[in-house]
Amino acid sequence: MTVTNPGSQSGKVGTAVSLQISGSDSASGQTLTYSATGLPAGLSISSSGLISGTPTTAATSSVTVTAKDTTGATGSTTFSWTVSAATGNTVTVTSPGNQTGTVGKAVSLQISGSDSASGQTLTYSATGLPAGLSISSSGLISGTPTTAATSSVTVTAKDTTGATGSTTFSWTVSSSSSCASPGNKVANGTFASGATSWTSSPRHR
Repeated sequence: MTVTNPGSQSGKVGTAVSLQISGSDSASGQTLTYSATGLPAGLSISSSGLISGTPTTAATSSVTVTAKDTTGATGSTTFSWTVSAATGNTVTVTSPGNQTGTVGKAVSLQISGSDSASGQTLTYSATGLPAGLSISSSGLISGTPTTAATSSVTVTAKDTTGATGSTTFSWTVSSSSSCASPGNKVANGTFASGATSWTSSPRHR
């Protein structure tokens, strides 16, 4: 049983690969079934020997592919596979402009972005959000502000290759409006304080 060595392989994170492994058997009419160990993250091998998928992590792996025939006889080959970080992608995050809000009033703001490489999924994160707000991985900022303050917010988008882009904007949260002097007022302050005595005059007949 012989498995043909494909030689050292290389690739990039986020770039799909397809590699057919072949082998031969000294006995005619045998069907070979393939398996592999040490494949880069994101790749797999079919029973017919096709290695395919999209690498997700930059690393160098030692891959061993084994072929087995119907009698149980096996053969294998080992080679290296180096996956490097992707370069060249440009991620752009659209600035939503400066934001304002009020303590206790819920907000919802969708951040959007684009990638120079087609088919990429962007994952969002943020720093500096006003207290009470958070961002989802899809870029939705939501929540209810709890503190009056002005914050500098930076939102970052990252694609599957590791390329990133960001935008920064300010977010001002003001106090909720309230009556500066609550309660009923009495125009005559002396009367209100009870400082003035009131006496009744006798009636004259």
